[in-house]
Amino acid sequence: MSRTEKELRRLYDSTFGMPTGAAKFAALEEVIRHADALGLVEFAFDVRMSATSVFQHSWAPEKAFLTFSWCLAAYDREPHRFGSGHEHTLLWQFKWMVYSVYQYPEIPLQRGTDLLADMERRYRRGGHSMHAVLQHRGEAAQSIGEVERAQAHYEEMALTRRDALSDCAGCVPSSQVQTLVALGRDEEAIRIGESAVRSGCTEQPQLIYSELLLPFLRSGLGERAVEAHRAAYRRIRDNPHHLGELALNLLFCVHSGNLGRGLDLIERHLSWLDRPRTPLTEMEFAAAAAAVLSRSQEQNGDGDVVLRFPTVEGTRRPDTRVADLAVELRERALGIAERFDARNGNTHQSTRIRGWMDAGPIGEPTPLSVFERDLNSRRGEGLRGLLDQVAARTAAGDLTGAARTRAAAAAALLADEQYAEAAEAAEEAVRELDRLGLTVDAAACRWVLARAYRMHGGSGTGARVLRDLLDADPWGQELRGGGPVAPLSVPVPVRVPEPEPEPVLPSLPSAPSLPSRPEVEAALGRWLGYGSEGAARGLAAARGFAAAGREEEGLTALGEALARHPDADAEPVDGVLADLLEEARTVLDRLLGAAGVPGPVVASTVVILIAYAEHLRAVGRLEEAADRLRAARALLDAHPDTEAAERRGTVLTDLGEVQLQLGDVAGAEESARAAIALLDEPDEAWEEALLLGKALRARGAEEELTKVLAYHGLDREDLDD
Repeated sequence: MSRTEKELRRLYDSTFGMPTGAAKFAALEEVIRHADALGLVEFAFDVRMSATSVFQHSWAPEKAFLTFSWCLAAYDREPHRFGSGHEHTLLWQFKWMVYSVYQYPEIPLQRGTDLLADMERRYRRGGHSMHAVLQHRGEAAQSIGEVERAQAHYEEMALTRRDALSDCAGCVPSSQVQTLVALGRDEEAIRIGESAVRSGCTEQPQLIYSELLLPFLRSGLGERAVEAHRAAYRRIRDNPHHLGELALNLLFCVHSGNLGRGLDLIERHLSWLDRPRTPLTEMEFAAAAAAVLSRSQEQNGDGDVVLRFPTVEGTRRPDTRVADLAVELRERALGIAERFDARNGNTHQSTRIRGWMDAGPIGEPTPLSVFERDLNSRRGEGLRGLLDQVAARTAAGDLTGAARTRAAAAAALLADEQYAEAAEAAEEAVRELDRLGLTVDAAACRWVLARAYRMHGGSGTGARVLRDLLDADPWGQELRGGGPVAPLSVPVPVRVPEPEPEPVLPSLPSAPSLPSRPEVEAALGRWLGYGSEGAARGLAAARGFAAAGREEEGLTALGEALARHPDADAEPVDGVLADLLEEARTVLDRLLGAAGVPGPVVASTVVILIAYAEHLRAVGRLEEAADRLRAARALLDAHPDTEAAERRGTVLTDLGEVQLQLGDVAGAEESARAAIALLDEPDEAWEEALLLGKALRARGAEEELTKVLAYHGLDREDLDD
């Protein structure tokens, strides 16, 4: 189906609000395809330039090769057609292409050499510094094992002036740290890396912290390594773009003796291998995961332990034994390494990857689990007791009690505002509860986990947890009693020391409870904020509350959803907004009937009326909008002490604007005067004064208009804004 230019531009604009993923990629590629068909060369160029950035910063840099090459060729043919500003962007994107070329073993080394030469030629022709060229020559040398030559390039770069095409103050040190680590110069790597972690770059501090994990451990700085791991993982856990950094964090789990944490990360992120960013990062993650699995099997006898994987985009990998997955990933990593060796003409990559997979602990174990560390807490002994009880129940073989106590401890940490620790505790609790098949308990703990993520600055991660929780729909399981409903397909071996004598354990603490589905929907809607999805979640919550007889909460959710959804720009209204408006109409018809609106829901009803009227105004249904605003005014007049009283000014101003659009000048003037009269400081009533001024101008009251404008410090030009 062909599209018009207007439709294409609207589709392109919509991609900016789409999350990174297959749908966004497909939309961009559709815009490009139709723009080419319509001969919209400049537009197609702009879209490809944008798409290059999207692909490069996701897990699909191979797509960026195509869009970048097209733009470069088009610009070389007709530079005047696209403008000089695009040249700078193309030169910047050149760095991405050089960086990516060396991560694909199928691309000959000569292609990388030629690309670097072309980059240098273009930079010199434009009078630019060689700073970025030298950096990327160093990265290229590092990738094929020529670390001494890489360091020589970095030393030359340090003597070269920076310019607008140089990488930022975070990424330049990050790439240098890689070479220093490979050379074993840990002290220098730490000094250079730590000075750049606060650069403000979106790629930092996760890149540098991940690179510094090994130097920290080798230097006996275990606590700094733990802090670096936590800080890095918070930034990489939701984006498959960071598959390579995740590999370094898996190796940290091996080096620091935290194999349980490593298994947890493998379960959580193995699906990223279904769409690896590049073959290099695929190889590194497979090798690091194989190291965790092999050490877990050798040191802890976990070969028969079964790993369970979450459902991702509707699919889930089958349960897999640790021993089997170790063999699978080892073969996968070595297979890719051999392809790199064949391309590079040496054994650098296979030697490096074998070293990763044979890695073991460095020094004494560094505790990472929140249940193995001392915590400062306002809750004092109560929280410490929970943490101790986890260890006691595990030792006694009460794995269910230990898992539920972990969940209780996570909830206590959340209440104590120790959000990072609460998230760690909840992650561990969810893992154990899932393993034991305690579906409802795990769901309740995921509610704790989502809130801990959100309070710790991970709104996107928290929203993802709530989405998964809603998709799993554990509420039906709760109605059936909440027992184990999803046991593992094979028994999970558990290493439990024989208790001698059997300890007397305290009663189980109260575990977190699972909120209702509408409560979770409402929370997710609020977290998502302004937009169609947030509104859809709010609508689902409103309907759920209504079905449960929780009218006040249902009306609140409906009002929030209406306010959250963007206005339509034309009739007919469809989709989520149409459903919202129909729900609002039905609710309002019932509430505004002969019985009247009950006092407890006046405030939420007013919110619905205001938001409903705003949507009606947006599509030109002005009479209906005015009716809704008059109803809101009448409600507030009848209930002057309601908590919605502060919205009286909004209702009057909105009503006045609609009245003015309808030609009801007298009504608009009356509404404006009533709104101004509500204010304690009427000389600051800018919006209300503008409305009054427009009404006065419309009825030709020039003398009073002049006085109103002067009193409020307004100009006549302001009336036309």
